[in-house]
Amino acid sequence: FPSHDKNGSGFGIQNNQINSYRVATKIITDPIASNINLLALPGQREPFVTDYASDAASNYGLALYLMDVPNYNSAGTRIFDGQSTGTGSYIDVVQTADAFDARSLDNTFVSAYFPDVIINDPSTNKKVTVPATVAALAAIGYNDKVSYPWFAPAGFNRAALNFVSLTRTRVNQSEREKLYQIRINPIVKFPNEGYVIFAQKTLDGAGTSLDSINVQRMIMDVQRQVIDVGNRLIWQQLTPALYSEFVSRVTPILALVQSRGGLRRFKVVCDNTNNTALDRENNRMNAKIFLLPVKAVEFIAVDFIITREGVQFG
Repeated sequence: FPSHDKNGSGFGIQNNQINSYRVATKIITDPIASNINLLALPGQREPFVTDYASDAASNYGLALYLMDVPNYNSAGTRIFDGQSTGTGSYIDVVQTADAFDARSLDNTFVSAYFPDVIINDPSTNKKVTVPATVAALAAIGYNDKVSYPWFAPAGFNRAALNFVSLTRTRVNQSEREKLYQIRINPIVKFPNEGYVIFAQKTLDGAGTSLDSINVQRMIMDVQRQVIDVGNRLIWQQLTPALYSEFVSRVTPILALVQSRGGLRRFKVVCDNTNNTALDRENNRMNAKIFLLPVKAVEFIAVDFIITREGVQFG
């Protein structure tokens, strides 16, 4: 994606195309104008666009941004979409991963995917290459259809990509592990199996529970519903009865998420312990919601023990 001047289109963020994507992102993440839970700009890899979208998703706070990763060859040179074939156009997974890691991105509202995939275009019946985030959107859509946002959109149960016939570059096991370590979600193929998204990381650099997409999406889903409760209580009389009403409205929401596998435990506090006389003088009501999320298993360890009597599991 060009950040340089081409046909008088401007440099950097003043480039017409880049500026258009930034303006569109600003509009779609305006809480007054939009109500999205996913943000995707398939194929847009230019940091002037992706960094802006990352910040916009974080400020919006209710949507996960699906990011495509810039590709690099073995010499560490950027490969642009549509670049003519040749030695310099072969994607090097390690160089691509290192270049991405060097950006030190840290944002729990962003998840990155790699590599691009090849699918069949039903309108032309031809194979076409599409960005990795197209596959990610499909997987998340299927995940939400068969389960809930707090389930991991990864693995063969909810992120098997039956419509993908090939990837733009092959990712082997060591490369897959490297991508996982730097929080890029790889699209891979297993022997005798199809293609699958085999990770569900956000770009959380702190290693908190929010480094998992399913936990981040659960939090955003709960926030969206609690905001709706709060909006319906605005301008009501600020009394202890209002505190109780808030708790009574939020508790069933969290209980439903818990019963559907999103939470282990929760607690809602809205009373005189966290609402002072000064808060009431300032027309303010405070609430605290404590959540213990259910995390998805990412590793399964099995020990094989061979004894004189045969094979046992232990």
